[in-house]
Amino acid sequence: MRLCRVCKTWLTLIHDGQLWTNLDLRAFPKIPASQLLQIVDTAGPFITSFNISGHGGLLSSTLDKLTNSLSVVHSMKVAPALNQLTYLNMSGCSTVTTSSLHFLLTQSPFLESSILKGIPAVTNETCEILSNHCPRLVSLNLSRCKNLTGAGIRYFASSAVTRAKLLPLVELRLSGIKGITDNTMAALGKAAPYLEVLDLSYCRDLHNSSLDAFIACADDFALDSISLTARQAGRNPTDGRRYRRRITHLRHLSLSSCTLLTDIACSHLAYAVPQLVLLELGGIGGELKDDGVVRLLETLPNLKKLDLEDASDITDNVLHAITPVLSSDDVSRNRRVPGHTLEHLIVSCAVQLSSEAFLALMRNCTHLRVLEADGTRISAASVKEFVKLARERDARDATIVAIDCRSMNDGIVKELADSIRPRHGWRAYEARRLAYLDGRDDEALGVGQDECDPQRVVFKTFSSWQTVDAVAATRNKHRKGWRRRDANLSGSSNAEDGPALRSRWWSPGGRRSSGVNSPSLLETNSEREGCTIM
Repeated sequence: MRLCRVCKTWLTLIHDGQLWTNLDLRAFPKIPASQLLQIVDTAGPFITSFNISGHGGLLSSTLDKLTNSLSVVHSMKVAPALNQLTYLNMSGCSTVTTSSLHFLLTQSPFLESSILKGIPAVTNETCEILSNHCPRLVSLNLSRCKNLTGAGIRYFASSAVTRAKLLPLVELRLSGIKGITDNTMAALGKAAPYLEVLDLSYCRDLHNSSLDAFIACADDFALDSISLTARQAGRNPTDGRRYRRRITHLRHLSLSSCTLLTDIACSHLAYAVPQLVLLELGGIGGELKDDGVVRLLETLPNLKKLDLEDASDITDNVLHAITPVLSSDDVSRNRRVPGHTLEHLIVSCAVQLSSEAFLALMRNCTHLRVLEADGTRISAASVKEFVKLARERDARDATIVAIDCRSMNDGIVKELADSIRPRHGWRAYEARRLAYLDGRDDEALGVGQDECDPQRVVFKTFSSWQTVDAVAATRNKHRKGWRRRDANLSGSSNAEDGPALRSRWWSPGGRRSSGVNSPSLLETNSEREGCTIM
């Protein structure tokens, strides 16, 4: 758009639609409607990816004009107006109306991925529009749509079953949707057997029976299924019946903060989600017991991330279930066991877990990189072992969280000072206001650790966080000292006799002593604001 100002010829070339197949405007939420319409008016038929997330001020009249411009044959009457969109992201467009949204969706038959998160205009009727006009949807995000209920999702799935067709959905996110009942989950299980990502977090109406309905199947079910004994299914062991369950393709399942669930839901999912890589069960609380959780974990050999935050009643049995103990036979056959690939574990507030179980987990889970155990009984010895193993395994950005743990004090932080850092810092212009301590800056503060060194283990405790405050206080003290020297030097009649001042990075030809031409972290919290020409 800046190049448009060169000349009229360049202006014409820049608005060539072939340059705008991917129109991403998420970084410009306040772009004038006239300029937006000008781009889409010339490039509309070529646009296949359209991202206007965060445009909270987008008017419905503007969206209607955009829809007309996106259509390939919008000025002809002999054929229906259709666009070429395959990707649409409108999350946060809170001012558009339902009619304007539906007008756009009815003209998007090639849509494969749609993100409509947090839009009040999304209703149950929207699911009907998607079912009838967007048959190629592979990824759909309807999270936090307050005017959408489970009835709309049930129609979306049931209509496909009625037409004897399966939904091609691979990713479905329904976080915070009300009315997700047994019938809704049963219809979804029949219509979308190819789902790999399913987000049902904060669905407060979700029951254990809903997940049972999702993985249930009839005896004549054509897709993959498994027959279980009563013991394997978590039922009465004396029951002689067999229970058949559908084997899903789920790789990511989020059930966090579904407060009506218990560990019975985990028993229902056992053997039905063998490909699961990421499982989120945080925020459910003490209703998660050992029996169901262990039964599920023993059937997940590929699990990489497990979230059991607030599961206060789980014991060491859960950690034992994901602590791999490889036999010689397993090694020779390259057999995967639960915990073999575990990288990220969250067990915050699990107060019954022992330090011995943590030690066994750390030593046997060779890929474990992040452990969040705040509010637990994890010991200082376990923390030392985690840091030691992370360094030996050359784990980059390894993290251990031990906030509100009684055994964590200043002594452990000082002892591990050469191997840890209090925050996971990164080097980018966007991170300048966070004032990470970067060892490349050679600030010589005498306090803190290098927060941008990926080889250091991120160790989060109350005591380690105090080093962040100490760094900020030392920087502030140094900054005041420089200002006083600046004032004394400017008031001196012979400036050349004064002390040599630090070369500011923004001065003409200036360069810091480290030789890196970038803003100093010492100036990130100063009063200077606005753009800086580097």
